[in-house]
Amino acid sequence: MAEPLAAQLEALVASPREDLGVEIKSWLDLANKDDCATLAKSIIALANHGGGFIILGMRETEAGKFEEAPGRPITLSGYKQDVVAGIAASYAEPGIQVGVYQINGSAGIFPVVQVPGGHRTPIQAKRGSPDQKTLLVGRAYIRRPKPESAEPQNAAEWRELIDRCVRAGRDDLLDAIRGILDGREAQSPPPPPSEEAQLAEWADDALERWIARAPISPTMIKLLPPGFYRVAYKIVGGLDPVALPELLAAVNSATTRHTGWSPFWVPTREGIRPYVKDGAIECFLAGEDPQRMVDDPAHADFWRVSPTGEAVLIRGFDEDSRPEHIKPGKVFDITLPVWRIGECLLQAVKFAAAVGRPDAEIVFSVRWSGLAGRTIVHVEGRRFIPEAHVAQQDTLDRVITVRVDHVADSLPEILFDLLKPLYALFDFMELPKSLVDEEAQRLRQGRF
Repeated sequence: MAEPLAAQLEALVASPREDLGVEIKSWLDLANKDDCATLAKSIIALANHGGGFIILGMRETEAGKFEEAPGRPITLSGYKQDVVAGIAASYAEPGIQVGVYQINGSAGIFPVVQVPGGHRTPIQAKRGSPDQKTLLVGRAYIRRPKPESAEPQNAAEWRELIDRCVRAGRDDLLDAIRGILDGREAQSPPPPPSEEAQLAEWADDALERWIARAPISPTMIKLLPPGFYRVAYKIVGGLDPVALPELLAAVNSATTRHTGWSPFWVPTREGIRPYVKDGAIECFLAGEDPQRMVDDPAHADFWRVSPTGEAVLIRGFDEDSRPEHIKPGKVFDITLPVWRIGECLLQAVKFAAAVGRPDAEIVFSVRWSGLAGRTIVHVEGRRFIPEAHVAQQDTLDRVITVRVDHVADSLPEILFDLLKPLYALFDFMELPKSLVDEEAQRLRQGRF
């Protein structure tokens, strides 16, 4: 994303407001045709207006301000570029090339849809909504004062729409002529997704797979642990595809044994051992009993590794696997992030070496979810915490890029920079560097 656009989108999410060029919607379920039609109507109206933005996941308060809407999904994978682009292609005629960006706000990450303008013909709906009210086939929509997305109501609004299309056609023609005279080459294709974007898509897909395996309550609600963390990494530049038997051997050889429950552990017992799924290796340690995801989330790992160098691990919090001592969802151990994320970094180093890339760079990301309402504690009682530190934000994402051959010598420094924003969520708690140094040393010595 270009810096001016990034700054513009960050400003929109930081200070949301609705006008003719910006529409704000609550969380839409884009697997639902009614919600797809609602989004398509907004896209068509903004395209006919000359372009603009749609912010998803917010609602207006009685005071006229905007806040996060209820119902935030566990993952934003339902708002990926291909999903929204598919809606624009299915509902709009002519088609519209929208962009989708995930923008950090004070309450979390929000999807923002960028809708281009400059179309030479009015954009119309080529499909209608199920209720045949929200969106009608063959109708054009514009942005009108209120603001709202609606059909043109009078001759002046139709004239403005037609004039805008005529101007766009004339500008395109003049620009083409200038290009011929200047000897310019045809516009180059858009750049491929960044390594970070590719990793995010891989990790979101794994999260969807994990959620799909969750048990279902008698009232048909999926049961998930009250909190979990997701670690994902990708070897920059990828790998020449590794044969699956060799890939499994590499994962097994990379298993770190600093604690009794290593990340990316390769079990051999029937029912929980790894299997091949959609071209990658996948493992679900609660495979025989999905209810374990809720009852013992710290020992119900789900992991997935691709032949081209992507890996992801999803695991519940250790604190939530002790219901006889600690009420799940209420506390967050002060030392465990150093241990758990440190283990995963060390596993990534060994995996890169096992596939012949010991000097590679990796993109390494962590998502913690289910943080809101938890209080920082030390379950073992070795560390005194003088006052309560409680988190208000539920989810945090962190991404770094690091050379794997630097991790061993710089593990405490890497962990400190990665984890500082996590601890700050708990009432501005400052993560002591000495804590990271000491716990990283204990990790290396296997003194869990």
